[in-house]
Amino acid sequence: MDNAHLFELLSAGPGLAPGRMLLALLLANWMILFVPLALAWSWARGAAAARAELLELLASVGIALALVQAASWLWPQPRPFAVQLGTQYLQRADNPGFPSDHVTVFWSLALSALFTRRFAPWSFPLLGIGLAVGWSRVYVGVQFPYDVVAAFPAALASALMAHGLRRRAGPLIHRLLDYDARLRLALASWWRARPRL
Repeated sequence: MDNAHLFELLSAGPGLAPGRMLLALLLANWMILFVPLALAWSWARGAAAARAELLELLASVGIALALVQAASWLWPQPRPFAVQLGTQYLQRADNPGFPSDHVTVFWSLALSALFTRRFAPWSFPLLGIGLAVGWSRVYVGVQFPYDVVAAFPAALASALMAHGLRRRAGPLIHRLLDYDARLRLALASWWRARPRL
């Protein structure tokens, strides 16, 4: 099916109800902010083995975003509002939207988590969240459906590359975790030694 026709079927028309608009905007624009918060919380609370797996997830996201930027540069595709399609409920810069970077982040985390022991249970919830975010971005008029679909191969490629890199980057990972352990120890010592009020 044609991308523009599919967009017209899935996007919201004028006069969207406030409740629906709020839900769609929360998914489309604000859900992505939970990613760094969740990763930081997992890093702070996790053991060294969990932090090693988190480094793989972070590498996957970094590679995925680089692939998205490369795809946008090699084959720039306009967003719907740039070609006068649909009703735009979310203000966005007129930059290429193919593939969707929001969806790519969620799906690269989900697919990379499949290669880990501690975060594998989060794979399918993250895939579902990514799909909901993709739907919402089409619904509010800032992405075409194929922008969302194109996020999957980028996420899969990044997860495979990050997993391959983790096997080769063992010494670097151990060094980073060693620095992290020293920093934690120094902060704990400072906290215990601070003057009491």
